[in-house]
Amino acid sequence: MGLDDLNNSVTSAILRAEALPAGSWAAQRAFREVADLEEEIATIVGARTVDGEIARVGAVAAALSAGEPLRAIQLAERYLDTLSDGARAKLEELAREADAEIQREIADGPSVEPIRFLRAT
Repeated sequence: MGLDDLNNSVTSAILRAEALPAGSWAAQRAFREVADLEEEIATIVGARTVDGEIARVGAVAAALSAGEPLRAIQLAERYLDTLSDGARAKLEELAREADAEIQREIADGPSVEPIRFLRAT
């Protein structure tokens, strides 16, 4: 798929994702597609271009919207070194949001308790 096709696909995917109920499984799936497309664009377009920065920030933001905070952090770390100061600041902000989401999930998550099994004699 060429860059023009990717840009058209990501625009369509964003419009579909934003039309769905926020946080729904369908919206998360659609944002996963956006993140994949943005990541693909980021590999094609140079990081020091406007399109490259938009794709990198878009991939991280979409991963976060897809309910994938760990992926968002990993992408942000991968992209941080190659961006302008403004884009780097946005990625750092998104990475902090992703980390906060992970911390909330840890705090709100169910506790796991061991179950004792007795042997039948």
